[in-house]
Amino acid sequence: MANTPKKVAVIGLDCALPRLIEQHIKEGHLPTFKKLIEGGVIADNCLVPYPTITPPNWASIATGAWPGTHGVTDFHYHQLGTTPYNLNTYQSFSSERLKAETIWDAADKAGKKCIVLNYPGSWPSHMKNGIVVGGSGLSVGENRDGMLGMGGKANLCNDQMITTGIYPRAIKGTFKPAAGWSNLTESEDPLEMEVKINFRGAEIKPPEATWYVLAQQSAGDGYDTATLSPSKDFKQAFCTLKQGQWSKVINTKVKMADGSYKEAFFRCKLIEFSDDAENMRLYISSMGATSGWSNPPEVASELVSQEGILCPGGGVLGYVVEWYDLDTYVEINEFYTQWIADAATTLLTKHEWDAFFMHAHSPDWAYHVMLTDMDPNLTKDETKRKAAWAAHLKIYQAQDRMLAQILQACDKDTLVITVSDHGAVADGTVFDPYKILVPLGLAALQEEQINSLVPVTTRGEGLMEEQRVGYQIPDVKKSKCFPQRTMHLYINLKGRDPDGIVEPEDYQKVQQQIIDALLSYVDPNTGQRPVSLALSKQDARILGLYGDHVGDIIYAIYPWYSGQHGNILPAAEWGIGSLKALLTLTGPGIKKGHRLERTCNIIDIVPTICYLLDLPLPAQAEGAVLYQAMKDPDFKSKEIEKLKSGLARMETALQRGERQPWDKHECA
Repeated sequence: MANTPKKVAVIGLDCALPRLIEQHIKEGHLPTFKKLIEGGVIADNCLVPYPTITPPNWASIATGAWPGTHGVTDFHYHQLGTTPYNLNTYQSFSSERLKAETIWDAADKAGKKCIVLNYPGSWPSHMKNGIVVGGSGLSVGENRDGMLGMGGKANLCNDQMITTGIYPRAIKGTFKPAAGWSNLTESEDPLEMEVKINFRGAEIKPPEATWYVLAQQSAGDGYDTATLSPSKDFKQAFCTLKQGQWSKVINTKVKMADGSYKEAFFRCKLIEFSDDAENMRLYISSMGATSGWSNPPEVASELVSQEGILCPGGGVLGYVVEWYDLDTYVEINEFYTQWIADAATTLLTKHEWDAFFMHAHSPDWAYHVMLTDMDPNLTKDETKRKAAWAAHLKIYQAQDRMLAQILQACDKDTLVITVSDHGAVADGTVFDPYKILVPLGLAALQEEQINSLVPVTTRGEGLMEEQRVGYQIPDVKKSKCFPQRTMHLYINLKGRDPDGIVEPEDYQKVQQQIIDALLSYVDPNTGQRPVSLALSKQDARILGLYGDHVGDIIYAIYPWYSGQHGNILPAAEWGIGSLKALLTLTGPGIKKGHRLERTCNIIDIVPTICYLLDLPLPAQAEGAVLYQAMKDPDFKSKEIEKLKSGLARMETALQRGERQPWDKHECA
């Protein structure tokens, strides 16, 4: 096949739902998605490994291997040798945890040049020729690996809110008459607020800094502008805003504890400002350091965006605790997406490359806060539902613009693949396995539990409740088993676990008791069984789960229980949601306007790329080649036949030597 791709660009959109993307296309939106689908192939039945969750599935996309093979078997990993409950599990976002070779490492060994942008679990880099940007979290500038729970540490700081009101995790202040300002033009009764910036969520925390908010009246009939400044010199002010306004990207230097300075960038929005200055909310986005997250290190200095910002946490917390409304939440994600788009464009145009791999997380963050509001079966409030759909469209329009920008940096010889790691469904009833296990004497809980995760508002209540349930503290001495992570359940086994109480000879008996209990339980509130699947560790191999980092029992939940994704099976559907992944292929040698009906899996992407581009297959890859997506799936064998025929002609010519074809003498 003469028309074969010379490069590949894999664009990962976390949790992107193909059915909802196509719905927006039918409505006349998302022209770039439409172009990719109509100009190539979309898979109607692309499944993902189980659990349907971020770290293991992006690892499977990168390696072409099942979780049992690459070793990342959930969002968290269990620290082997410790009691197997959730307080001994930690987030899994490091390339050092991968036991399988990635496609970019295999290509790098073959002398190819690869660029990897914001790809979960890709940091630190093992490549000699390639570029890695971010990869230790869900956003560049964030580190999640090895952390308990679901939080992350920023390489400078997370977002902050300055307010006169009472909001969780915000910086509260009061205004008083302004005094001692320099370079300030005449103003009627200006007010000032002294603010202690605490650099929330910093990995290496800078000392607390004193900043100021200055309130002024531009027309003399009430306070209507707020200025944020690191000093009382108005010329040094970061920004001056009216209510509802965003600042431009602000560049500054932050002093660290050792006396050094880190360059940083961020944006601000004046969310609320009453004319008497009694009610004020000034949002400060995450401060992104301009270095420390790329290999080679100097690449970071190239990645400058006029509009974009880094976004550890995706703005979810601020929305959940009501710092801001849904529109502001969407804007934060639009700025984050723009930074990714600008970074990708810079990397692709300034550097030589053969393969490009990236990840953007906004769809996933969005579904955690709005998918339930979008579903008409769950949200009868039409106003609320329409607002959620409008926000959903804006999130995907930002993805569409990002795709368009990246495609402009790719030439016609590039195979473009868009893929998600899983889909999502709306929030259902939160499933608590301890409600099954405790009454049967299979587990016990301590009397005192963690209370810090109790929801502070109704926003994100399901998400917070999942966290509370997941981090219940069991009574180790009385528990035969522990629910752990998303869908693992460990037997408290003597000889293996520090406080084991189950004798090794009783292992299989207890294992079967737990499986029977899970599968036979009926929720008294709904009259339904929550558990759709329960398997022994031995049988879980059929799901690609095996090895030291897999529980003794694996279970799954029906999609109308639990939330969004994770412990829901890859083919599940409920309401407007689905767990199936997005997968499109566009480029040389790929069919146009074709719907791939065959069942495929995201682990098939790596073998397909290697087949089309003649790249070395990663050592542990287990997926299949998607032949049905190709215009001519037999092009390799045809090329081989051509080479064989040509070689035969050469051999005949060499044997004939100087004789003419009509010479009667035969070769000896």
